[in-house]
Amino acid sequence: MIDWVAFLIVFATALVASAVVVALYSLGIRFLATPAPKVRQADGSFEPDGPSRDDEDDDVDDLGRPLWATIAANICFGLSVICVLIGIYLIVPALHG
Repeated sequence: MIDWVAFLIVFATALVASAVVVALYSLGIRFLATPAPKVRQADGSFEPDGPSRDDEDDDVDDLGRPLWATIAANICFGLSVICVLIGIYLIVPALHG
């Protein structure tokens, strides 16, 4: 006979765990896409987003993303890897025997 309560507990746990891993990884990708802050000019306006891209030889000044965004992305990726490793540990009985 099937223990439906145990089945529902396993289903809900798997659903929540997969959502957490996907959310952490997505958040890490989002942090990596954080643009560099715009520079304020002397008149109080912000500089344009860059030179017009009319030639392949344009020099685009890439200031990079902020350091906090890179650190946050690495933390999110690390947490998602830890979640996956814990899941593998719990699934494979030879690892905790």
